[in-house]
Amino acid sequence: MKTIFNVLDEQSFRYVWRLSLLMVLILLILSILFGNVIFLEPFYIFPITIVSWYGSKKSGLILATVSTILLLSIRAIDAELTPLALLSYGLPCLLSFSILAILITNFRNVHRVESAAAYTDTLTHINNSRCFYHELSNEMVRSLRYKHRLSLVYLDIDNFKLINDSRGHGEGDNLLIAVAKSLTESLRKTDIVARLGGDEFACLLRETGQDEAKAAFSKATDLLKKRMKSGRWPVTFSIGLVTFEKMPEDTKEAMRIADELMYSVKNSAKDDISYMVWNGNA
Repeated sequence: MKTIFNVLDEQSFRYVWRLSLLMVLILLILSILFGNVIFLEPFYIFPITIVSWYGSKKSGLILATVSTILLLSIRAIDAELTPLALLSYGLPCLLSFSILAILITNFRNVHRVESAAAYTDTLTHINNSRCFYHELSNEMVRSLRYKHRLSLVYLDIDNFKLINDSRGHGEGDNLLIAVAKSLTESLRKTDIVARLGGDEFACLLRETGQDEAKAAFSKATDLLKKRMKSGRWPVTFSIGLVTFEKMPEDTKEAMRIADELMYSVKNSAKDDISYMVWNGNA
């Protein structure tokens, strides 16, 4: 069941801004009708929080100021208050609403940075294995629902250990970064590229049959060879590319199939790519 936050995550900021203004107007009407009976000021926290989380610090401060002005207007209409009385009421409202908007925005920014770090490989700045399994799971569900095919690539760098041993880990890191860049630059933006760990990478090609996957990944292999030659790295690649016409039971099963296909290359001549169409049979 979707929560209100799941719904808002899928909406534009314009929608969120209008919703927040509507909430303020509803609270304003309730304040006019029941302001002398119910203390409604704390409820303004909700629209200010929403617009600050999904918008910016500026939008949060604007709504905080608008809410304060509206509350002051109601107070001025209901009773003849002195300027000092209005100030003693309006200033705490403005300060508390503004501080709330700033705190929510700052917390949102920290949350986004930490969330991105949890799904990003620190060396290559592409997706990590956690992110890849999450994306693969979602795409498998989507492919099952809409009867789409998907292709999965498992890539291992041959003789990578020799680079670390002979040239140092710094050079090995440069090689891994070059591989990540080659894969992301040669594949579509909708495809998912990830470093699974060590010298192993995986690619998820959405809505892609075997012929399309072969054509797409041939560009990737050409760029990889070019980059390795340019960096004078004497490595090759063992690659398994599986096209799923029927979805396996889960992500672990899908990755196992691709991994075994890659190792069929790794354990033979290396420096090659093996293809498979999987339709549910062993």
